[in-house]
Amino acid sequence: MATYTYADNVFSFEGAASVQVENDFVAPWRVDHSHIDFYPFLRDRVARVCSGVRLCFSTDSKQISLGLAEVPEKLRLDLFVDGQLTEELSLEPGTTNAAFNALSGEWKRIEIFLDQGQPFNLRNVEVDDGAAIKKTLVTQKRWITYGSSITHAGSAQRPSQIWPTLVAQKLNLHLTTFGFGGNCQSEPMMGRIIRDMPADFITLKLGINSVGGALSARTFGSNVIGLIQIIREKHPETPMALISPIYSPPRESEKGGSGLSLQDMREIHEGIAASCLKYGDRNLYYVDGLKVFGPAELKYLPDELHPDAEGQFVMAENFAREVFGRFPS
Repeated sequence: MATYTYADNVFSFEGAASVQVENDFVAPWRVDHSHIDFYPFLRDRVARVCSGVRLCFSTDSKQISLGLAEVPEKLRLDLFVDGQLTEELSLEPGTTNAAFNALSGEWKRIEIFLDQGQPFNLRNVEVDDGAAIKKTLVTQKRWITYGSSITHAGSAQRPSQIWPTLVAQKLNLHLTTFGFGGNCQSEPMMGRIIRDMPADFITLKLGINSVGGALSARTFGSNVIGLIQIIREKHPETPMALISPIYSPPRESEKGGSGLSLQDMREIHEGIAASCLKYGDRNLYYVDGLKVFGPAELKYLPDELHPDAEGQFVMAENFAREVFGRFPS
């Protein structure tokens, strides 16, 4: 088989913000790895794990093999060929190779969805001798979403079944998801990353990680305003949705360490959106999180916080309708 590395420029990591390049492997990151010290609470793990990240290329090879740095934990990979799920792999710890066989010899678009709960260290990609391989041109409109563990979607059964991916598949969008479990604090550096990336749609689902006290009643709204304004520096007219927290019974009216409840946060979000409109931003849309996932969906919240595997599909359907239904077509 013919072996290709990242330096050959024939494949890409879509949905990543950067790629760490080492002597013997490369790894996608969901922050800027070249300035990793600027992300002190994201760099340890959540920015390394690959929620929504895909290894992408086009080829006419009948076999594809991925050389991996030794897998430390069980790793799941979903293979899509021309947009259709073709194979699901679950690799055991210690594995150093992932093989997809019995593919057609026709020219095809390959997307390998990476485990949303694990880092991914790739050594090389192998295809049949004589087969062609090249990067796939992105033709879809680009959607960036930012949020908490709810957006990270660790409860999904497979990497391709996180709710942001289901929305992207339904609406034919190119997805980049900055869902960071326990670490969505409307950080200015995340605003800079989103600002500097191409985007046709941007969605910000903010609040749940701040209830406990990482931000206060004084700083929460100010951080959200600052995040929006940083993004607007290079996306002045990009349709953007500000989405308040989804339903979480213990946090609805009880004030956390921040001095805020989820009800308070929804009022703050709505007020921020009204202020942005007042000052001329006609492309910012407020969406009530209870319309995305509310009391009617409680049965899909086993921990009263995170949608379960079945709930991913429900949230995707609601999100596509309530959020993208607001955007200009």
